[in-house]
Amino acid sequence: MAVLVALLYPLSSKYFRNNRIEALIEAEIKGNFEKIRRMTSKEDHQLPRGQKIGAMEHNDALVKHVDLRLWEQYRYILAAERPVAFQKYQAINRHAEGVLDAPTKPALMRLTLQVTEAQSYVAKFEEAFGKQP
Repeated sequence: MAVLVALLYPLSSKYFRNNRIEALIEAEIKGNFEKIRRMTSKEDHQLPRGQKIGAMEHNDALVKHVDLRLWEQYRYILAAERPVAFQKYQAINRHAEGVLDAPTKPALMRLTLQVTEAQSYVAKFEEAFGKQP
């Protein structure tokens, strides 16, 4: 019995660790989706109090809240242990990285790139997780 436990413990602990990593990354992606989905338009936005702001200011405010720390920390482990899951999340997160890495100048190019990458992020997200309300 001890031999069986000694053989199975490393495998089971790695399996459960990878499940937790995948769940964390998926939660991060879903949190980012709520922010990035709002960045898919070049139109002005109206705030709840009726104030209008431009699309550029709107996107600049939202991009500060897009977080990829878990993805950056665990993506190599996921790539080595679960390559299929890595490919799925990589296809989505590369567009989030594009939103974050948009050049600061000229501003119009930043807005265009952010909107394009946000639209691609939403499409890849919905392809992987289904249509969201």
